[in-house]
Amino acid sequence: MNLDKRDSFVLLSLTSIALFFSVLFYLDLNRKIDIGDREVVGTIFFKNNIVQRKFEDEVIWEKLENNSPLINKDTIRSEAFSDAIIRLKDGTEINIDENSMFNLDLTGEDPNLEFSEGSLQVKKNDSNANQIKITSSGNEINVDSGNVKIERAKDQELSLFVEKGKTTVKQNGKALDVEQGKKAEFKKSGIEIKKIPVVLISPPSQKLFYAEPDEVNVSFTWKMESGYDSPILEISRSPNFKLRFFSEPVPDGKTVVSLKEGTFYWRIKVKNQKSNSIEASETNKLFVSKLESFVGESPNHGMVIPFVQLYPLVTVSWTKLTTANSYLFFLSDNNSFQNPIKRMETSANQISFDDLKEGTYYWKVIAKSSFPDTKDRETKVYSFSIKKQNTIPAPKWQRPNPGAEISLEEIKLNQAILIWEGNAEIQSYHVKIAKDSKLSNVVIDTETKSNFLVPNWNQLGLGQLFVTITGKTKEGKETEPSAILSFTIIDKKKKQEVIVNSEENKNQSSQETKLEILSPNGSVVQMKGKSSLDFHWKLSGITADKFDLVLYQHFPDKKIAIYKTSTKEPHYQLKDLSVLDEGSFSWDLSVYKNGNFVLSRKGNFILALDQLKSLRPTDIEFISPKRLYKEKK
Repeated sequence: MNLDKRDSFVLLSLTSIALFFSVLFYLDLNRKIDIGDREVVGTIFFKNNIVQRKFEDEVIWEKLENNSPLINKDTIRSEAFSDAIIRLKDGTEINIDENSMFNLDLTGEDPNLEFSEGSLQVKKNDSNANQIKITSSGNEINVDSGNVKIERAKDQELSLFVEKGKTTVKQNGKALDVEQGKKAEFKKSGIEIKKIPVVLISPPSQKLFYAEPDEVNVSFTWKMESGYDSPILEISRSPNFKLRFFSEPVPDGKTVVSLKEGTFYWRIKVKNQKSNSIEASETNKLFVSKLESFVGESPNHGMVIPFVQLYPLVTVSWTKLTTANSYLFFLSDNNSFQNPIKRMETSANQISFDDLKEGTYYWKVIAKSSFPDTKDRETKVYSFSIKKQNTIPAPKWQRPNPGAEISLEEIKLNQAILIWEGNAEIQSYHVKIAKDSKLSNVVIDTETKSNFLVPNWNQLGLGQLFVTITGKTKEGKETEPSAILSFTIIDKKKKQEVIVNSEENKNQSSQETKLEILSPNGSVVQMKGKSSLDFHWKLSGITADKFDLVLYQHFPDKKIAIYKTSTKEPHYQLKDLSVLDEGSFSWDLSVYKNGNFVLSRKGNFILALDQLKSLRPTDIEFISPKRLYKEKK
């Protein structure tokens, strides 16, 4: 069929309009939502999996990061196996279980929480005189004080458990008081208030246990009210108890169950002696986690940090705990920490200083637990010294490793780069690359203000090479030359052959969990003409539930987290290039299985637009490639 000009014009116009709005929809779907001038009412901290929020004036759900600000009139929802805590500015805590959703409106004097489904625990700060009103399908719950739990499964009625304090409930204009130790069931025929048949004593909800090394014996105790018998303890991985991990009669009011790492829900079911009906207690939640090592990472204990004229940038770091929500850092000039020089709280696991003078310092860190009734953890005391020197130490190599082989494919992919340890007192570096160990046959002789170099690899050719660096200060004073680094440029790398000699080695190989950062890592990424920054990695040994990716940009005295996301795929495309700038970057990748942290790896790279011509030295100088975070109070 032939179209006349008018029909062709209409068809072309409709196609263009459809394409235009498709692009707009895609951009809106993938854009990063800005908080702007919206009112921040609290902070959300979550331990497992994904929690999302939707602004009042948006239709797109946004993944929340740990310690994200909570905005008034946000709608919050959690995915399977999620667990989160919201801390409002007035001190109220809201614990969110998996598959839960609610909207929080703090406009006016009476804060309102519109609950849709799932399970929530509200701990109201008694010093706050205002009530918290919870509404759900026409029902109303007014929490005056204390702790309450609210449960509502899909297509089921709302249930309220008052653990502490006093609560008023309303339905169809009729108000009733629900006191401590009672529950309210919202039915179509009205509200039924009953005594909770079983009071759960221990473990309390949100309790954390440490598995040493693989499991822990948890003591369960409860008190059964008169008129009930035949108690059964139920333990499940989910709050709806569809898949029960443990279900057995427990007549003595207490028992001990061995649990491995994970999140568990528990309750007691009893039989009503009068009606023979089965009733259940409230549901408590507990966590079992492996006891992670909590130690200082840098500087090494007793390390001497030299300087000549400028006080050095000292970065202190420690291991990160998944069970902590903040860290309290102490720095002192004595090991008793009387009148500490610095006392700072941070959510990062590293902190840097450039104002420490010559002397010996002692430091320690206290990890503040995010779980109630769980002791904070403390590192041992470490020390380091800052000592003035007459000469600046020679530069130290970081990449490539001595004797390394660099293939032409790595060079083509911009994965070949020379990196050495930077020094704030050095203004420039003199690099020599030669074909012999005595550096008599020099191929490249150049200077750079950065602590890395991407040489003209075509100029070097194949074969063994030798390279050395000399630093130069502003005053023109040179350091001693670095150690001579030797590496070889080859055509192709041989594939590694893995020989499995026994069935035991086979099993060990198949069960070992490995995470390999593929790209970008140790390379220069040319962004000119690209529409995305692509991240790739390889995981073997397990199937992960999700990966958490955090992207940092590095500056001379700090590093800043500029982007965070979660994905279930072994790759990610960052399409919001507005968050990027030329310079040096690193990224942390964390693996989660069954809601629990497994392992993490780091990668680093450099972004450029035109072969590094427009890079500023202040943007890309590595003072300490692994640790550049600086926090000021």
